[in-house]
Amino acid sequence: MIELINKKENIFGDDIAFVEQWDFSKANLNEENRILAITQVASICYQSPKALGSESLYNRLMAESMGLPSSSFEFVPVLLDPNNEQHQEVLALPYSNSKKFGELVEEGKYLLTNYRALVYDFENNPKSYSFDIRTIYNTLEECEIIKQHFKVFLYKVDFPTRSQMVRHRINWQELSRRYVSGKRVPFEFYISEKMKEVTSNGKSTQAVIDLCVEHYYQALEDGVKPQEARRIIPQAGYSQIWGGFMPTQLENYFKLRLDAHAQWEIQKTAEAMRDLLA
Repeated sequence: MIELINKKENIFGDDIAFVEQWDFSKANLNEENRILAITQVASICYQSPKALGSESLYNRLMAESMGLPSSSFEFVPVLLDPNNEQHQEVLALPYSNSKKFGELVEEGKYLLTNYRALVYDFENNPKSYSFDIRTIYNTLEECEIIKQHFKVFLYKVDFPTRSQMVRHRINWQELSRRYVSGKRVPFEFYISEKMKEVTSNGKSTQAVIDLCVEHYYQALEDGVKPQEARRIIPQAGYSQIWGGFMPTQLENYFKLRLDAHAQWEIQKTAEAMRDLLA
């Protein structure tokens, strides 16, 4: 029930960079969908397709950081209805992460939040509820409302563009080069047109990148772990990263990144997102 909707390819003109739009609106329909959504996100992080739907990975991510679930749990959107008695208990708290990381939608009728915030509230305030709020699921009708407001994208962009993107306070999850070595998933690089023309000491930009990659693999051969060896990889390297947007977050991203003053590469991510939504 987690679906790839569409894909915008070749956004940097090098046949590598892309933006995909995904539908995670039914991620909280049931436990099976939660597991699929969370492991779908995590499978990119660890580059392990076999992890998709893995309950063992799901359980490990559930307790990743002293009881606080992995950030991949933020990609399970949860809609809270003030007319629902169980939802009322969550909404009644004067302060909660569900509210802090949520947003009112449908003219303030519902609170759209995420499953990680919900679990965090329960772990810290279990006596505030008459039930286990982790058992809150959404109906198909509520999932249709979620679909209108929660947007998920998967990007393949270079490191500097990634760094600009994560300045936006949204839900992110990225390919981990700490765990995924270049031997398992080879590095790819983005070289802008201007950088293609630069040479120093007789070496082109591509030659400098090749030297760094050679040094990286030598480090691995010498027993250096990928988490250390990755420091030599140039900023031109590509990464994959998930982004999950609430309505105002998406509006802000477009406002800043479709602006003519934004760097060309991040403009292209925003243009691709806009085109996919259209």
